[in-house]
Amino acid sequence: MKNKQMVIPWRVTEYKETKKASIVSSWFIEFLDHHSYRNAIINGCVEYVYVQGNKIEIVDKIHIVHAFLEWLDKNLEACLEDDIDVDAVKESFANKVKVLIGNEMLMQMKLISPSPHFDTRDECYLYFKNAVVKVTKDSLTVLDYSELDGYVFAEQIIDRNFELPKADLSELNIPYKRFVHNIADNEDSRIEAFETVIGYMLHRFQNPAKSKAIILLDENINELDSVMGGTGKSIFVSALSYMRPYVNIDGKEFRKGNSFAFQRVSPYTSIISINDIQQNADFEMLYGKITDGFTINKKYKPEVFVPFERSPKIIITSNYYLKAPSGNSTERRRYEIELSNHYGKHLTVEDEFNHYFFYEWNQKQWDEFTLYMVNCIQKYLANGLVEADEINLNQRRLIAEVGIELMEYMDEQLLTKSKLHKKELFNDFTRGGYVPTRYLPTQKSFTVRVKKYFEYKNIAYRETPANTKAYFEVIREDSNLQPLTIADVKNEYHTVKTSSQLKKLVSKMQEHFGNSANNVLAVDLETTGLDCFSDEIVCMAICFEQGTGYNIIFPQNKLEALGFIEPIRGYLTSSEVIKVFHNAKFDLKFLANYGIELDGEIHDTIVLDHLLDPNRKTHGLKEISEIHLNYKQITFKEMTDGKAIREVPLEELTKYACEDTDLTFQLYHFINQQLNKA
Repeated sequence: MKNKQMVIPWRVTEYKETKKASIVSSWFIEFLDHHSYRNAIINGCVEYVYVQGNKIEIVDKIHIVHAFLEWLDKNLEACLEDDIDVDAVKESFANKVKVLIGNEMLMQMKLISPSPHFDTRDECYLYFKNAVVKVTKDSLTVLDYSELDGYVFAEQIIDRNFELPKADLSELNIPYKRFVHNIADNEDSRIEAFETVIGYMLHRFQNPAKSKAIILLDENINELDSVMGGTGKSIFVSALSYMRPYVNIDGKEFRKGNSFAFQRVSPYTSIISINDIQQNADFEMLYGKITDGFTINKKYKPEVFVPFERSPKIIITSNYYLKAPSGNSTERRRYEIELSNHYGKHLTVEDEFNHYFFYEWNQKQWDEFTLYMVNCIQKYLANGLVEADEINLNQRRLIAEVGIELMEYMDEQLLTKSKLHKKELFNDFTRGGYVPTRYLPTQKSFTVRVKKYFEYKNIAYRETPANTKAYFEVIREDSNLQPLTIADVKNEYHTVKTSSQLKKLVSKMQEHFGNSANNVLAVDLETTGLDCFSDEIVCMAICFEQGTGYNIIFPQNKLEALGFIEPIRGYLTSSEVIKVFHNAKFDLKFLANYGIELDGEIHDTIVLDHLLDPNRKTHGLKEISEIHLNYKQITFKEMTDGKAIREVPLEELTKYACEDTDLTFQLYHFINQQLNKA
């Protein structure tokens, strides 16, 4: 069975001076073990694998057969030593091959559970035939495979060697780098954005909070003009395929409901490219693939589930803006960037560089290309995905979500009107022959699209009157528009002074904070005076949805007051709920004197407004409500009308207190939005 150099899987017997070779099943398994063949549990399935140090290759039975026959041809001395003909061994193998490579036989090979080597948050690894390149934001290190703490699958290994160029990146003339600069119109900020896109796609670490599909679009508005094409989207994406396991899917064939659209994807695929996806494609169908685990369905085979942390990243090219429901669910999953018109029918990449990218490169050019891609990874690790300034994206969103016909109709209407009756506007549009009958919107969808039109055109408007909202009223810059008051705005302000009313409030808070991503609670106190030690809390108004408010009346006895508000106290002290005040130190002192210590994030709209405009002298609630929200509040004097605060009718007190906290809630969101834009 064995000699000093090798494992021999056959037994030689002699009968009437004739030697015969017979493959022994158990020896054949030992032969496979000696040559590093194993059973391996991979993604919940058992696979046959061939292991070389830290490299691992999934193989099939045909591979095992050919591996044995090739070994036999290379090791004739094993046969000669036993004085038998190699053909006799092959014949014995052929006679018994069904048994030798049957499932029952091969399951006797050693079983392993290989732990794949993978990128971390701060490290990216590129696997070449001769070495591994470890990339951090500050360094590049060439490693041997033996230095890794996990297995690398053959599919992940780039089919070329890598030698680190001696020259600095800035000294090298790298065609692909020049190409990237050109599609970025040679603008520094856009170059950085494209380079961090490359880095993001090559870094295999998946961050659940920042996982996005990259969408490459032309700068040209193809929805209005003829499709240009040839701007370089395919070349940009093709470069990624020379660095990572990659699957290209034809966007023309990509459609909702096709469960086998990703059947060529494997658990080791790092990048999926959906190339030239069509205008009517639904981006929403990719939501789960971008932020959840990835299920691969193949015909006549069991499905394979790849957990999110090892799932491939998606890049999409299209000549059209992809439609999707508006809102955070879409925005957090997509990153769009436009390619300049540097390339097109007038100039191709081959014309400019006088060669075909990738196919005509020598080893030196490949090494320099790799060095540039490593630099892109480093920029991504240092800066994340850098947003590029939009060129025509906003206009394309408008076209996709509103429609060219409605855009042109609204443009005409606003030439002569600033106040539009919603129903009359709808009837005029639907009866005016602007779109075919089968594409006519409903009143509801029409109203939504008109609002989108105002939003994307940055046209300020309001819906009037407050109770029916029957009109769109455009706010002209040159108009002397009076600020809104409580009489102009629909609101729901409630007094809470009984246990049953408080119980209803608690139910609403449980429903809201249990299901809503908005975990903000605005709070405002009304007190008998300014001294937290001698004065008392009269009421506490809270708001967690715009236009609503709840005014909780405190019993005069402090212990009774604490007992009354106990059911909502947990929301005040919760570290998961953001509390917002206007002039927080005043309210916090009174609450502390009542034994209520708040936990978690606390924000003050006075402080936020000061950050927004430090040069303005006043940051009072009434002043900034009028500045930012065009809203004029009830004054304290109007509310009290000369009475002591405890003598004010509850209806008036609730209007005043809830208005304060409602505006505080709105200002918190408005000012934060402005600060994030800065």
